[in-house]
Amino acid sequence: MKRIIASFAAVLVALAALCQSFNDSTVLTQQQWQHALAIIAQNTALNDGYGQATADFQARNPEGYTLDDLNAVYEGKKNWNETYSQLKKRENDGGNVATVKQLAGGLAGGVATELRNYVEAKAAETASAPEQPVQVDSVATEPLPELQEQPQQSSWLDYHTLVDIALALLALGALAFAWTTRRSLDKLRDNYIEDIGALNNNMQNFANDVAAQIDDIKLQSKPRVTQQPQFTEQPRGYESPVEPFAPVRQQPQPRKAAVKTLYLSKPDENETFMRATDEFELGNSIFVLTTPDGVHGEYNVIDNRDVHRFALMMPGENLTRACSGHAIQMANGMTRIVTDRAGEAIYENGQWHVSVKAIIHYE
Repeated sequence: MKRIIASFAAVLVALAALCQSFNDSTVLTQQQWQHALAIIAQNTALNDGYGQATADFQARNPEGYTLDDLNAVYEGKKNWNETYSQLKKRENDGGNVATVKQLAGGLAGGVATELRNYVEAKAAETASAPEQPVQVDSVATEPLPELQEQPQQSSWLDYHTLVDIALALLALGALAFAWTTRRSLDKLRDNYIEDIGALNNNMQNFANDVAAQIDDIKLQSKPRVTQQPQFTEQPRGYESPVEPFAPVRQQPQPRKAAVKTLYLSKPDENETFMRATDEFELGNSIFVLTTPDGVHGEYNVIDNRDVHRFALMMPGENLTRACSGHAIQMANGMTRIVTDRAGEAIYENGQWHVSVKAIIHYE
């Protein structure tokens, strides 16, 4: 909203600058020019700290105070004589508003505003004054002198009126645009709130499912009580067929390699599994690895519905570093992961590393 208001403010400033550039070309009459020089001198005196109130000079000189009116009050003041002499030399030069601003220098803003008020006030007085009837002497034989055509100020006023109307319409348009934008933002905010609510519900449902799965795993992992075998007492008088103190020779049994099962989390950017545990951890375990020697092993994606749903949320983060397959980076609409070929891993420096990626596809 602040950016919109700032943009329209910039447009208004641009239009104001356009009007100001048009005023710079306005040619001043001799009386206006002399009063403009006096305005420059008065603003200079105020800026130097010894100037009196401008309203006092305006009250004493309704037609516009001049340099001489100011000199009668400021003569001998700080820097006044130099200011007065420089502007007095230009009193008969004439010029337009742009020339006045150039002479005013850093005081051009205040000088232009006061000059504009003066010109508009005089133009309004001229427009409202009743026309005086011209008395014609029937005896006079000399032709009447031609009246000089006065510059029309009304057209200048009409221009400013049109500009004011245009600015008012622009302001109304800005308000309408701001109102429309506000409604759009409110609608987007409502949609965002609805999406957040739906996401919270989905996350809550997922958390409930995870909690239920954990409870089931805990129940299944409780140790079962096995019944100890009972030995029957031999009846008295029973003689063992084996001679006393005779050693019993047992045939050596072939030793089987102990296969160990581990549950692995997702691998990092170096294709090293970040975590390996003896028990399944929902929300953390993604792969199951079997190793006969603790150094080499094969791994598959755990065949579990919740594991698949978790892994497919971000397949590029959870799967692609340990698996390969056709378009496995895109999992939209997929709910199941199938391991086509097991991957191979090797245990080095206390961690399991991917040596051959598994091949998977989605369903």
